[in-house]
Amino acid sequence: MRRVFRRPCATILFLALALASTTPIAARAGDNDGVREEPRPGQPGYQELALAFARLAKGDYDGALKYAQRAQSLAPNYEMPVRLLADILNKSGRTSEAVDVISAFVASHKHSMALVAQRGHLRKRLMDVAGAEADLRSARDSGALTQEQAAAVDVALFDLAMDAAYKDVKESRLNEAIEKARAAHELDKKAEAPVGLIAEAYSRQGRAQAALDELNRYISQNKASGRLLAQRGYLRRAMQDLKGAAADFEAALAAPDIEPSQTLPLRNALAEAAKAEHDSIMQAELAEVYAAIAKRDYARAVKAARDLRAKYPNAEAPLFALMTALTKSRQAKAAVKEADAFIKDNKPSSTLLAQRGYSRRATGDLSGAIADFKAVLAQPDIEPAQVKRLKLALAEAERANEPGASPVGAQATPLQQALNSGYDALKVGRPDEAVRAAREAHSLDPKAEEPVLLLLTALLRQGCKAEALAEANRYLASFPQSPRVLAQRGFMRRQAKDVSGAVADFEQALKYDLPADQKLNVTRALDEARYTLVAEKAFKALAARDWVSALRYGRAAEAFPRADEAVFRVTIAALAGLGHTEEALRASNALIARGKATGQAYAQRAYLRKTLGDAAGALADFVKALDRGDLPSAQRVAVELEIATARSSAFEKQGDVTRARAELVNFTHTHPDYAAGWSTLGQFFARQKEYADALEAFENSLAVERSGEVLLNAGYASVYVDRAKESQFFREALDRWSSDPSLSTRPARDREVIRTQVVESDASVRTNVVFNGIADRPKRWGGHQIQPSFETTIRFDGRFLPYIFGLEGLIGGFWSQDQTRFTESYSRLGLRLRPFDGVNFSVSAEWQHHFTRNAPFNQLALSWGYGYGGFAYSSATSAGAAGAIEPTDMSYPHETTWQPLTSFATYGTYRAGERRYLQNAVGLLGYSYWDADSRVVLGAAAMGMATYDSADTRRFAFGVGPALVARTWLGGDFYRAYDGILTAQIGYLFPFGESRRQGGLNATIGVSF
Repeated sequence: MRRVFRRPCATILFLALALASTTPIAARAGDNDGVREEPRPGQPGYQELALAFARLAKGDYDGALKYAQRAQSLAPNYEMPVRLLADILNKSGRTSEAVDVISAFVASHKHSMALVAQRGHLRKRLMDVAGAEADLRSARDSGALTQEQAAAVDVALFDLAMDAAYKDVKESRLNEAIEKARAAHELDKKAEAPVGLIAEAYSRQGRAQAALDELNRYISQNKASGRLLAQRGYLRRAMQDLKGAAADFEAALAAPDIEPSQTLPLRNALAEAAKAEHDSIMQAELAEVYAAIAKRDYARAVKAARDLRAKYPNAEAPLFALMTALTKSRQAKAAVKEADAFIKDNKPSSTLLAQRGYSRRATGDLSGAIADFKAVLAQPDIEPAQVKRLKLALAEAERANEPGASPVGAQATPLQQALNSGYDALKVGRPDEAVRAAREAHSLDPKAEEPVLLLLTALLRQGCKAEALAEANRYLASFPQSPRVLAQRGFMRRQAKDVSGAVADFEQALKYDLPADQKLNVTRALDEARYTLVAEKAFKALAARDWVSALRYGRAAEAFPRADEAVFRVTIAALAGLGHTEEALRASNALIARGKATGQAYAQRAYLRKTLGDAAGALADFVKALDRGDLPSAQRVAVELEIATARSSAFEKQGDVTRARAELVNFTHTHPDYAAGWSTLGQFFARQKEYADALEAFENSLAVERSGEVLLNAGYASVYVDRAKESQFFREALDRWSSDPSLSTRPARDREVIRTQVVESDASVRTNVVFNGIADRPKRWGGHQIQPSFETTIRFDGRFLPYIFGLEGLIGGFWSQDQTRFTESYSRLGLRLRPFDGVNFSVSAEWQHHFTRNAPFNQLALSWGYGYGGFAYSSATSAGAAGAIEPTDMSYPHETTWQPLTSFATYGTYRAGERRYLQNAVGLLGYSYWDADSRVVLGAAAMGMATYDSADTRRFAFGVGPALVARTWLGGDFYRAYDGILTAQIGYLFPFGESRRQGGLNATIGVSF
């Protein structure tokens, strides 16, 4: 499973909470009244939850699991620890445990419907179709999901319906497949897959017109793919609409989605359609001949057949029509003469030789008839029923040819003639004529088996399976002891997946006399049908996760001599499902020890070994599964990636990063067009903090396939390489949010977090303007004071300047004057470094130009600063305030809530020219209200302030008092959550200590943009 790499930022917990999970997780609890979403800062479990997210971002699943379990134990009534714990278990390959964690919480706590949706997605991954569908439908029908979440649930339900429909088609449950495909089509009217599957099911039922109507209806309203056009082309060709088939094949060849491997079959089909169209013209002309024969207008039939014979001199079909017309008009010698003329210049088919044999026998040329019959019997392509008839004709001719024998009648019996005509029609591809002949023969002898068998064969050739089955039922109702018809009905029932009916027919047929070869075939078919019945029950029980029934039926199926590997794998899966993993492994070992195990068997054992902690054995089996060479191409590449990932992870745990990297790099070189391989490599580089290489790998993945999840990965990797690219990736992810399955399943808050991240990535240049004022302070300690300042920074982030982590240039100005007219003003130009990612700590060096009346001067200043919480401003009366003019944290109100207000900021400066050190600190402790709709934060707190000035006779000053704070976020658009931040802070300080300069009314207003 691909994991999303995230920027490790310990201070922005909202970002971590919103983006930590790759499975579809619930929206904020505000959408589900009464749900307790997550512990607030300072509450039990909050810190453990943050640590779990941090470990998860680093790929440390064991550490993340430990902290998530701790968070759940400390905050058992909150939903977020449950979501995170389930997500970590899922990523660790323990999806079943993840489902159990959610189920336990849902059973005992008030929960959001989006959590139920998350369980549905996890159950879908476990192939628990019934459970997944129940969860997803209940979540969707509740109305508590966002539009994006509901769309994601619809996608999952669509996948479930289609998976079930495909399984039904594979197992020939066609009516059920059509019903499920229609349900999937209702979820996505534009989807093409359900239409193609419905048409396929109709075709298998012999309802070609219904299949064509389904395809026509969709193609007339939508732009069809080349595959769907090709499907309609094959269907039209089967329905003899050759012109339409050719048009579809040509359109399919021009479609962009047709792969090179499909081009040749389509070109061949196009050529065949063109040829068949030519043949159909000839068949239409032949129909006139047979119509004349049916009306006993033999003279017109002979004339029309001779015309066709001249028009198509190398085709047998006109010759057969001519011979039939001549024979019907009692001109058998002329028929033989026509056949001789054709055979002289062409290679005859077995049907033509047989026809000439019958005509020769009718003329009394027994030697010639015997020669023709023997020549036909020597050929391998004749049907068993015709073999029997030819052998009888040969024996009759040989007896008649013996000295003293009575001569053979000039004409065969009417029944024999009708049967001959039917078999000949089948040979030349005219099943409709064969049906007519078979019905004529049946009318001549209603008790005979052979006319019925011929009729069934002809109807099946026409695709009329239901009609053929009805004819067999009708005959057997009058003659229930007909073994050959019973056997034939058994085969038809087996083909229609009525396995129980087939078993009954085969058992009844074997009670009567059957030829030895047919008896052997029916015995084998009966054994196969009995096995199929048991095996189907085993497969159904496995799909329903009914492990007990799957085990019972699987072992019953194993008892059959013809049991294949699939039923043994059912038994193994059932044992594993019941928790008997070691017994399942022993059964898997026994299956593989039998020899000729498929790749699927080795893969199954690999997963069992992985469950038991045998990583080396699992890897070996994955390798063997691949070496078997019987995996589909897409699955084979996926297995190769799993092998490479397993080897890489093993090397990474051993500390051999070089070999771990080589495994994934080699895979991407071998499969450069496999997006998941590049994404996995990018995640590896990100764990190693090789962000430039990670970004390149993610970009290669995106070049193959645009994925919202990979766009987020690339965006977070770009934080450390090029902030301009970070913005581009996040903006594209926002464009794809509602349509990309990897994004649309995320909570609504995730999208808001990405919008705040876009603001951060765009902030290569940022300006902060702050106005500070003091009032109601004794003049002795400075009296009232005003203090405006500004600062503009430009980051070295790859947009305007080369990327250097944490480095930014700054320019600013500061002015301050109190009631005693003491004035200080200077400009600043320098560099600032923020060395710790996610921590608001900085060191800077700047050149200050001081504006004084007497002697302006310049000096170097070295500074450091730290901030936490996002609301504390420094308000010292000296120039030390200059370094804390921006909020220390840019949190954003993603949800409406009350939460503690804890904020602290400190800033220190050493002025080299004055040899003076300044230090100030301010802290807030209180409570705040965050309103997500208006994007406003209001808070009340106790404020404390302290300053130190080495040049003052009273170096230390302190003050405490009440304070109010407010913040609002301004502007914004589709991509950006906001354009600027306005913050206000007012408090009244009561001074104490040796200096009383930290007293009075203290107010600060700041704008950041």
